[in-house]
Formats: sequence, C-alpha cells, structure tokens
Amino acid sequence: MPPKIPKPIDSYLLDLNHADAKIRREAVKGLRQSKNPDAFPYLIAALKDEAVSVLIHAIRGLDELGDPRAIPALIQRLDRASCDVCDEVGAALVSFGDLAIPHLLAALKAAHPRVRAVSISCLNSLDVPEAVAAIAALLNDLDPMVIGAALRALWDFNDPRSRDSLAEFISQTPSVISPDDVFDQQREAAFALAELGDERAIDVLAQSFSRPDHRRCIDTIKQLGKIDSPRVRPLIEAYIVEDPDSTCASQARATLANLA
Repeated sequence: MPPKIPKPIDSYLLDLNHADAKIRREAVKGLRQSKNPDAFPYLIAALKDEAVSVLIHAIRGLDELGDPRAIPALIQRLDRASCDVCDEVGAALVSFGDLAIPHLLAALKAAHPRVRAVSISCLNSLDVPEAVAAIAALLNDLDPMVIGAALRALWDFNDPRSRDSLAEFISQTPSVISPDDVFDQQREAAFALAELGDERAIDVLAQSFSRPDHRRCIDTIKQLGKIDSPRVRPLIEAYIVEDPDSTCASQARATLANLA
C-alpha cells in the first residue's frame, strides 16, 4: 500500500492568528489532521496560544508528527501561569520514548515546579532507573507538588537506592508540607519503603489504624504484608478484630494467608 500523501496546509495558515479561538482551533486542527511535516513550525507556534482547545490540537499534532524537535517546546509549555493541558503534554513527551529522556532529566532542575513535577511523572512512566537518585533528591524540594510526584515515582520504581531518602523524609518531613498533609505524605513514603521490605515503614503504617478518616486500609495492609517483621502480623490482625466483616478485614485475611 503506497504511503499517504500529506495534505496541503496553506488554507489553514491565515486563520492561525484569528481573534476567535474557535477559528484558531479549527485551523490548528486542520494542521494536525494534515499529517504534513511542513505544519511543524506552525504547531510549535500554536503552543503559545492561551485557548485550551487550540493547545490540545497543537500538542496532539506534534505528538502525531513524531518530530523530536518538539520535545523542548513541549517541556517549556509547562512553564506557564496555569496548565490545563499538563496531562496532554506529559502524554506527548512519554510518546517520544528514549528521545525525551535527556530533556526530562535536565528538566528536573527547571525553575518552575510544574516542569519538575511533570518531568518526574514522565520519567516514572518511561521507567528510567537513572532518574532515581535525582528524583529522591527532590523529596527536599520547596514545592509540595514536586514532592508528591517524587513520592509516587519512587514507590513505582521500587529501587533500593531510594531507601535512605524515603526514611529521612519520614523522620524529617519538609516544612513546606501543610500540617494537614504531613501524615498522608509520610504514609506515601512509607508505602514506597514497604515496597522495598524496609522495616522503617512500620511505625507510620501502624498509625493508619488510629486514623479512621485517613486509613487507606487496603494499601496499608498490602504494604505491611511486604515487610518481614514480627511486628507486622498483630498490626494486620487488628483490622479483623475491629470489624470481621469489613473490606479491611477481608484484605487482612488475604494478606495474612500469604505471610511466612
């Protein structure tokens, strides 16, 4: 089957700077659907548009063209006052695979916290082990959004190199974390530590039982079950004693059945 010939784009160019966002959207949509490499610079320029509907077509168009020259511009788009399209940008960056990795690693040091946070999430999705040390260092970031992204990524990476950073985060949680969020963030770090079988997670996970509004009992019980310690069994059994018919108790029984 012969390759498809890209559609011409000239008919869309005049409308790219139209005052009406709907008309700009249709013009950028046309560029996207053209699959024409000549549309690349116009799609890059459209990343500066403030209309979300325009931005979505620009981002997806660059993603579909697959030209890696778009990677720096996509990362730069994250450095804006608001980001209604961060998920779209992240998905596009991940689609570039290995070509995006050097740019994402560099972006971990970007000035804007949103750039750092999204870059962490992308490196997590791409499963880049060389990013672990740099991401662990961001547990001391000055922005809670970045710290949250780092905690989620380190749980997924399950890399022993993050043990001490996670344990230190639990014992010395950064002051930028809101007092109302301290325990939840400590528990995220404990989940990641428990994934590694580290006993330093136990004290925080044990506190979940006494916090009925913040239990996350399923995750807590599962993660406790990954730690080889005599302290674990009674902590899990407590969920059964409290309410034998609860979902928490069902998970506790399943986890206990798998303990050595």
